[in-house]
Amino acid sequence: MWGAFPQLSLEARLASLDKFSTAWDYRARARAARALHGEPVRCQDSGGGARWLIPRLDLPAKKRDAIVGLAQQLGLTLESTPQGTTFDHVLVIGTGRHSNLIRARWARELAKGRQVGHIVLAAASRRLLPSEDDAVAVCAPGARTEFELLAAAARDAFGLDVHPAVRYVRQRDDNPHRDSMVWRFAADTNDLGVPITLLEAPSPEPDSSRATSADTFTFTAHTLGMQDSTCLLVTGQPFVPYQNFDALRTLALPFGIQVETVGFGIDRYDGLGELDQQHPAKLLQEVRSTIRAARALLERIEAGERMATDPRR
Repeated sequence: MWGAFPQLSLEARLASLDKFSTAWDYRARARAARALHGEPVRCQDSGGGARWLIPRLDLPAKKRDAIVGLAQQLGLTLESTPQGTTFDHVLVIGTGRHSNLIRARWARELAKGRQVGHIVLAAASRRLLPSEDDAVAVCAPGARTEFELLAAAARDAFGLDVHPAVRYVRQRDDNPHRDSMVWRFAADTNDLGVPITLLEAPSPEPDSSRATSADTFTFTAHTLGMQDSTCLLVTGQPFVPYQNFDALRTLALPFGIQVETVGFGIDRYDGLGELDQQHPAKLLQEVRSTIRAARALLERIEAGERMATDPRR
């Protein structure tokens, strides 16, 4: 349909795809538009850059359906389940709106019937956005931070008493992008009989961004001492490929963690708000995220190979 892809090295192909997929970077486009009007953009979600604010494409239904069909072929829409049955850690990272609740419930479903040593829910240090207000009113009334939204999801999915943790967060001085938190629950606090930890990850660049998925992975592994363990990463299916590449780069390579990544299907967003629905533009954005994450992983691997063969070492 688009012709044969050039016979290039993997590095060159990813660079070419990165450039090609710039057209699908709807988040960056929204931030750039706000910046042109003098609005400060202090993190990747501000200025209309949140994933859930990506507008629908103005395309004929046939083209929209074609995009969804191709996204399904790429593994971005249908539920995936773990091949493994034993994991040292089940990891859920925070997100926006209703997705925290869906991820936590999916993690519980997966933990039942499997041998799991530890469940971890890790939020980025950030204030919630006005565009999340309707979801917050349903999921976590009064929440101001992603940590509180994820804590409410943990309460719903695992029956945890998160009130002390939430009370502490609400009473402390608020330092968005800089705050960090570790709150542990013993195995006897939930009916799965598994220790559960809630984390809040600070950003390494707090003046310009919240913690990314990769930043949260690194903070979690350092904080919990996950070296040489096994980890099941639980997310939504559109994010499985890019988060898996990020996890390989930040968990597998530096910490020796064996990672498997699975996601719930986009049908679980049905019945939620308009902003929560997955549509072609959002799927294209995640194709771009996957390309960029693959490129970052390859760069990390090649840097390690160069270091290993450096005669000066």
